[in-house]
Amino acid sequence: MFLYEMINDKKDNHEYIEITGYEGTVTNLVIPETIDGIKVESIGSHAFSAREDIVAVEIPQTVRILRSYVFHNSRNLKKISIYDSLDDYYDGVVRQCDNLEEVEITITRSWFEVIRNFLADSDKAIRFVIHDKTGSGADSVLSFPGYVYDFNENTMARTIQFSIAGAGYAYRECVDRRKIDYRQYDSLFAKAMIDGGSICQDIAIGRLLYPLELEERFKAGYEQFVRDNGRDILVRYIELAKKDGETLGTLGKLLEYTSEANLFEDTDIERAVEYAAGLDIPAITSLLMEKSRKAAQDNAFTFGF
Repeated sequence: MFLYEMINDKKDNHEYIEITGYEGTVTNLVIPETIDGIKVESIGSHAFSAREDIVAVEIPQTVRILRSYVFHNSRNLKKISIYDSLDDYYDGVVRQCDNLEEVEITITRSWFEVIRNFLADSDKAIRFVIHDKTGSGADSVLSFPGYVYDFNENTMARTIQFSIAGAGYAYRECVDRRKIDYRQYDSLFAKAMIDGGSICQDIAIGRLLYPLELEERFKAGYEQFVRDNGRDILVRYIELAKKDGETLGTLGKLLEYTSEANLFEDTDIERAVEYAAGLDIPAITSLLMEKSRKAAQDNAFTFGF
């Protein structure tokens, strides 16, 4: 059961509801658009902070205010679905949500400030699934690396000096209030590769499968990265797909993409089939075997008369 308060808006005095909490246990939290016929427009400070049960949250388009520390320290929270309807995003909304992996956002008024707010609130790696209903109307999937502040005390000068380690901070600069600079985002991939890690796989695959404003030179670089790391990518996505059905869909799209781009070596596919079979994942094994059979057919000699 939701806990809430009735609020009078200071600008025009209209009434709206502010959610202040939830009584009971909930894994997938769905904020309602209305309660008793009145719009839910705000989620109050600390409304869902330090919750251990919440894994996913859906926030409707009616919500325009997220107050301070709404989900602070909810360490099992993995996904938030939201709209660009937010006018006010207060400090610490997702601070210390260390397992937050994905924010799915629907853009209806070209207001990308919401993405900037989430990025400013978290220095961890995070993925955005963006459904842009304006302009081109195309989807995009952008993964942002993490970064760390490094503080050093200069005792001689009696000062504290700090530096930023990791490509994540530079990636965050690609998002403006009104747009995303995809060219700048793609140009930073060399920095991400210096840091290394699986985030590079997510960046490359996200851009290849959802190539909004992707230039050919960057596309070629992402494809080469996938070719060079084919076996590791397949093994990782097999392991992820075992736990998450959405990742299985991504793996299927990636294999379909490679049918034309020829990203994976036949030996990588064969080893991936063996690996999936060893984990006893029939759906993934079947998916990989279908790709292997198609590759064999495409490579077969044919004669026309």
